[in-house]
Amino acid sequence: MVTVSRFYASVADVVTDLRRDGSGWVLLFVSLGWFLTLGVRIVYPALLPQVTAEFGVDNATAGLFIGVLWTTYALFQFPGGALADVVGERSVLTGSVLLTVVGVGAIFASTTLPLFVAATILLGLGTGLYGTTRITVISAVYERMETTAISVSQAAGNVGNVVLPASAGAVSVYLGWRWGFGILLPVLVVAAVGIWIAVPRRSSAHDEGESFRRTMSTVATEVKRPRVLSVTVLLSLNMFLYQSVTGFLPTYLIEVKGQDPGTAATLFSLFFAAAIGLQFLSGVTADRFGNRVAIGLFLGLSVPAFGLLTVVETLPALVGVVLLLSCMLGGMPPVNAAGVGSLPDEIRGSGFGLLRTGYIAFGAIGPPTVGHLADYGLFDGAFLLLGGVALATSLWGLVFQRIGEGA
Repeated sequence: MVTVSRFYASVADVVTDLRRDGSGWVLLFVSLGWFLTLGVRIVYPALLPQVTAEFGVDNATAGLFIGVLWTTYALFQFPGGALADVVGERSVLTGSVLLTVVGVGAIFASTTLPLFVAATILLGLGTGLYGTTRITVISAVYERMETTAISVSQAAGNVGNVVLPASAGAVSVYLGWRWGFGILLPVLVVAAVGIWIAVPRRSSAHDEGESFRRTMSTVATEVKRPRVLSVTVLLSLNMFLYQSVTGFLPTYLIEVKGQDPGTAATLFSLFFAAAIGLQFLSGVTADRFGNRVAIGLFLGLSVPAFGLLTVVETLPALVGVVLLLSCMLGGMPPVNAAGVGSLPDEIRGSGFGLLRTGYIAFGAIGPPTVGHLADYGLFDGAFLLLGGVALATSLWGLVFQRIGEGA
């Protein structure tokens, strides 16, 4: 009983600290925006089979649609961060959600394939502007509990990954795929209004008189420093792992483990659902023991899951392995916090945006690599390879900071 009481007391202390000085409202609405802008990118592939059936396109074209969405998202990480340094985080975050509203609305209204493609590009643009700035604004608002706050926001995105596709799918069964997207519009508008009210115009330390050219010159200098290069390797390995696993885990469960699509989808949702608690735990761990320890611990815990996945066959065993595999998502908050923390305050938006454009684009190499191995009958080998990447990421997480500081 004493242990339970201490646990609840510790949780209450964390919540109190997160709400201090009104910053809880910032975290709430920024996390709501991330819940929606991340979740809508998982809703998109969930509803895509109905879309392709209506427009009469094949699976290769459907894959191209997803590629366009994620590529546009990656390309606008840097512009989003740079804009935040110039006009402030509030304007960029609010504008991002409003552009997402327009993108979702355009998808809802699209009656031809070209209009749907144009709407997809607009959706990628809108969500892409959000990713960098939501991290930098939380980092600026929370000085003492930075990683915990980032982990709460990250976990909100995973809630979106679990809840929104299931909700949109249920609605689409009765009302069609357009309404699967359409149900998101009112909540997106609420998020935009809340962000505009709650988020300060500018949260990070930035000299408003500083020219854009000078800011970019500073960014170009800082991203070449050993500390930033070392954390960029960490970010790139982590994103390679993330995109590969999330891109092919359901397919692997169906083709290799013989699970039906419904069961595979349920296990995939479990993968994200478990990460909600894990990411909060990793944030607390990082704030108490450092990002290095949290990265090494949570990525390290996921490593055995890749080997186990290739040998287990029963559904209960697969559930256990998927839960263990989700520990890799627990490493994301401290990895992101390490990336932001490697840059000076005054260029965190543009600098981290540039890093995100690079490492998200690098991560896009992962899914084609796994796909090619799978086509050659090496699907198990692909996941063993990803286990090696997880191990490398964990080990690099333990040493990257020392390398950066020692150079």
